[in-house]
Amino acid sequence: MKTLFKAFFLVGFALVALAVLLGWGAIHVLGDVPGVHLQVNGDEVIWSGLDLFDALGAGLGLVITLGVMCLVVPLVLLLGLGLPLLILGALALAGIAALLGVGALVGSPLIVIGLIVWLLVRDKKPRHPPVTPMPAQAPPASATSIAPTPPGMPPSPNEPSFHA
Repeated sequence: MKTLFKAFFLVGFALVALAVLLGWGAIHVLGDVPGVHLQVNGDEVIWSGLDLFDALGAGLGLVITLGVMCLVVPLVLLLGLGLPLLILGALALAGIAALLGVGALVGSPLIVIGLIVWLLVRDKKPRHPPVTPMPAQAPPASATSIAPTPPGMPPSPNEPSFHA
C-alpha cells in the first residue's frame, strides 16, 4: 500500500512540474509572437520588456499565491469540511450507543428470563464425549543419554519418568 501512495505522489508531482513547464513555455514562447497579447486589467504585458522591479513583484505575487494554495486551501478544506463531518460522525456514534444502552436496559428482564429458560431446557449431557489426550510414549532406554538413577534415589527433574 505504501508503494501505491508513493506512486501517486510521484505521478502528481510529475504532473505539477509538467504544468509549470507548459505554463512557462506558453508565456515565453507565445509572449513575443505577433498577434498574441497578454492583458492584465486592460494593460498589455510584454514579458521581454519587464523591468527588474516588475519581475520581482510578479515573482512575489507567485510566491504568495503558491503559499496560499499550499497552506490556506488545505486548512480551509480540512477545517471547513473535515471537522464538521467528524463532529457529525461522533454525534451519530453517540446516538447509536445511547440507543443500544436504552435497549439493553429495557430488554434486560427478557434477557434474564431467556437465560433462565435456556439453562433449564438445554441438554446437560455433552453431545460428544470429551477427547482424552494420548499418553506420551517414553523413548527406549537406549535412545536417551541420561544414566539410570541408582536404586533408592528419587529421579532427577531432567530425567523422564517411566511411571504409568
